[in-house]
Amino acid sequence: IDEIFNKFIKSYKFNYYVKHQTYECQGFFLISSSVNKLLAAIKNVPTKISTSEILMVIDDTIDYTSELLNVTLYGYSNINVVSRSAMWSLSENYLFPRRFKNGRELQVAAFFNPPLCYLFTAVNRTVDGIDGQFFTAPENEIDGIETKLFVIIAERLNFTWLIRKPNHYYRYGRPNGTNWYGGMIGQLFRNEIDVAFSGIWLKHDHYRFVNLTKPWHQLFINYLVPRPKHRYSFWALTRPLTPGVWLAIFGMIFLQSLNVYAKAWIIPHAEKRYRSYITTLIELVARLVGTWAPKRVQGFKIQTVAWHMAGVLIVTAYSCSLATDLTFPDFEKRRFILKNLTWGRESPVPKFDDYFNLNDKYASQFPKKFQLEKSPEERHKKIIQGNYAIVGRMIDWIFFPENNISSEELQDYRVMKQSVGDYYVTFAVKPWLVKSFDKVILWMKESGMVTYHRKDVIRRKTPRSLLQVLIEYDIETETAHALELLPLSAAFAFLFFGLFVSSVIFFIELKTVYRDVYRNSFEKFV
Repeated sequence: IDEIFNKFIKSYKFNYYVKHQTYECQGFFLISSSVNKLLAAIKNVPTKISTSEILMVIDDTIDYTSELLNVTLYGYSNINVVSRSAMWSLSENYLFPRRFKNGRELQVAAFFNPPLCYLFTAVNRTVDGIDGQFFTAPENEIDGIETKLFVIIAERLNFTWLIRKPNHYYRYGRPNGTNWYGGMIGQLFRNEIDVAFSGIWLKHDHYRFVNLTKPWHQLFINYLVPRPKHRYSFWALTRPLTPGVWLAIFGMIFLQSLNVYAKAWIIPHAEKRYRSYITTLIELVARLVGTWAPKRVQGFKIQTVAWHMAGVLIVTAYSCSLATDLTFPDFEKRRFILKNLTWGRESPVPKFDDYFNLNDKYASQFPKKFQLEKSPEERHKKIIQGNYAIVGRMIDWIFFPENNISSEELQDYRVMKQSVGDYYVTFAVKPWLVKSFDKVILWMKESGMVTYHRKDVIRRKTPRSLLQVLIEYDIETETAHALELLPLSAAFAFLFFGLFVSSVIFFIELKTVYRDVYRNSFEKFV
């Protein structure tokens, strides 16, 4: 024993304390020729600390039934046992009951949470006296960003797993004083499981009760809001010119008609038809738009030429502006979420301080717009009615709704440009797993494995409807659009009105001419 000890301290030159107990020490070297002496000595080692590393050397042969291999003696510490018969590592690689071929069997909790986890099919089982719904984990369901990362960690740390659903309608649970109520965090807090994942937030409430690993990515909380709709107006024909320009044109027509009407009575050689104000007004309007140009304009030649030139400029400007407005459709103004929109989800009610900074004047108004939903059907009705925002998170600029939303319901939605919050996503683990998980997560981030699986899952699992919400339709673009006829309803209305009036006048004139011809014929006959 002395020879083994002396060789060890010469090979590993550290500061050693012999038969001295202190929590500052993280490495412990136990050597003996008796199993019972080692079992007695292990009671003086702080095994509850996950950073404790223990090397036990026994100058004897032991088998698999030895009490030294009972891992419940060592808590969360890392144990290595060396004997004349074999060597065992009882920390990262094995867990009671030990499976030396496949490694430890860890109890894990997760839930269906696209695109992080796609586990769905589950069966009822009882493990260690605890009933639960365990995922069957078929190959096609072992998918999702976080599930892929978890599988890599399991392969690297050589453990097997059983994944179950959270045992409460709270997915993560809620803090309750010095205890944690329900959810995956509660299961981990009560030592029912060893690992939990599927969008766990790195935040203080979780860290108070369980151990969290280093985050593997940052997610952003955002909303889908209704798109501005096309704005169709019966009076769309008036859009090319501003109200001020229209008033100026009407005022100019009124003053010009009064001027011509007055001069027709003053100037002796002026055309007599201008002595009728209605006739004067109709002719001036027709000349202005270029639909009438009588040859005889005695007394108003210069005035008529200037009037024609003004009409050409006005009609040209109006036509160009109208074509531009019809090429680029008109949309409603963008809706401001705090004034017009509500949002919600099915129970439980979210913790608003997780989503928003309640000390912020703007963000603190979001909880007031929340409405608890009883079913997906109720949410569908709100989407149909409009003024409803869909909450979700952004992963690599792709929006994933928190609730189950169909592709048809997303057709009239777009992503709100400004996110309302952000958080880091992590794994919740037992204390003795933190160091090992952190090491593998850091390796995956540096090697690009996290980026690869994140982009791969998003590429394969993102439906086209979630890509369409990123496209803005109500902004000016350089591409042309097909001309739309609906805004010309006013023009067609005036067209039919003018056709009706002209038809009535035409028949009245025919009747008048026929009456005059009949009277003249009658007078000649008499």
